[in-house]
Amino acid sequence: MKSLVLVCVCVLAISALGQSPRAKTVEATPVAGESWLKHLHRAFEETSMGKTGRLGPPHASGGDEAPSWQRPVSADATNQTVTLHGSDLYRLNCWGCHGEFGLGAPPEINSVINPTRAMSTQVILERMKNLGMDMSRADAAVLANQSKAALLERLHKGGTDMPPFPHLSEPEVRAIVAYLKQLAGVPGAEREQAAVEESRVRVGEHIVKSTCHICHNATGENPNPQQIFNGSIPPLGTLTARTSLPEFERKIRSGAPIVMGTPPSPFRGRMPVFYYLGEDEVADAYLYLRLYPPDWTVPDPERPVTEQKQAASKIVQIGFGIEPTTVGPPSSARDLTVIIFPVAAALLLGGGFWFTLREIRRLTAVSHSRKALVMSDGSVTQHAILSASSKSRPGMHPVTRSNDNGGKVAEHDDEPSFHHDDYHTFESSWLTRWLERKDEAA
Repeated sequence: MKSLVLVCVCVLAISALGQSPRAKTVEATPVAGESWLKHLHRAFEETSMGKTGRLGPPHASGGDEAPSWQRPVSADATNQTVTLHGSDLYRLNCWGCHGEFGLGAPPEINSVINPTRAMSTQVILERMKNLGMDMSRADAAVLANQSKAALLERLHKGGTDMPPFPHLSEPEVRAIVAYLKQLAGVPGAEREQAAVEESRVRVGEHIVKSTCHICHNATGENPNPQQIFNGSIPPLGTLTARTSLPEFERKIRSGAPIVMGTPPSPFRGRMPVFYYLGEDEVADAYLYLRLYPPDWTVPDPERPVTEQKQAASKIVQIGFGIEPTTVGPPSSARDLTVIIFPVAAALLLGGGFWFTLREIRRLTAVSHSRKALVMSDGSVTQHAILSASSKSRPGMHPVTRSNDNGGKVAEHDDEPSFHHDDYHTFESSWLTRWLERKDEAA
């Protein structure tokens, strides 16, 4: 009997250890501060944040009003808890900007798929293998840990365009990251899925802080119809006074006309429809705003500093991707390469300059020697040609002079006229002789 009891106790202990622990619910806090779009100085028309691609129906003339009954807020609703899986937390916090499949709306909203895949050692090794590059598992694990740290930092602190999520607890972050791995197709992600126990108010807090606060300020004046027509967005602190719970649910899940302009008239409105939220979840958001109304005295939460003024400008891409350039030789080999290459280049340039200067000097000397040889041969040849020409050319005119005895003596003029054929004779004779001497010397 004792052995049977002992076996039962062991079985119960093992089954208890096998169950995933449930995280304790987190206490809700009021939303505070300006909207994320106002923080970025970005107009609603210039962004894709918080937009699902769906709008409400156009204004109908009648018979389409929401019921006027109001669901009472009971103490039991604040004590009720629900189980949220990673997919639920992603839907409440991330879907509004990154979409159902995590693809985002580039270049303003980046995809979460590649940054998530970069956290897997196996995915990194497979990609490097496809690129024809060898990498050890230890190096791949280092890159995967770096990518995971960057993604977690982005979730907690935000970035240039992404708001921070300081309200998320560590168990909630782990559940979201596990679902992102499953969404990105990381091998073995199904075994990492987790769930947390949350209160109904906490569910509403996720929706308001992660989705509604993108466009709506926490506090502010309730705008009139003309201000809404000009682009003003009602602050979160006025929503429960402006609408009843049925109107609130209809506006969020299906869309509803809004009265604006002068004179006040119903229009379709600009607010997107959040069709992926359940009726109970929208009621939780309304409950959260009533139980934790935004307070004017609550200071704005710390947010990353940004200088961005327009949509999709100066978008900073986070390097989560795995690039082949991350694999390289050891640091000592890289340092040696950095030293050798400049020295070798300098030696090649110096040698080339010295060789060029030496050839210029040699060719100059050869040119001078040839010029001197040609000039000396030409002067001798020209003298011989002129002597022969003075005897045979008709240009040599005789001159008759009287001698002392009264006789006449015929003499030739010392300045013969130069005929055009003499130039050709001179040119051909000295060049031919010079070439003949060169051939004989060779």
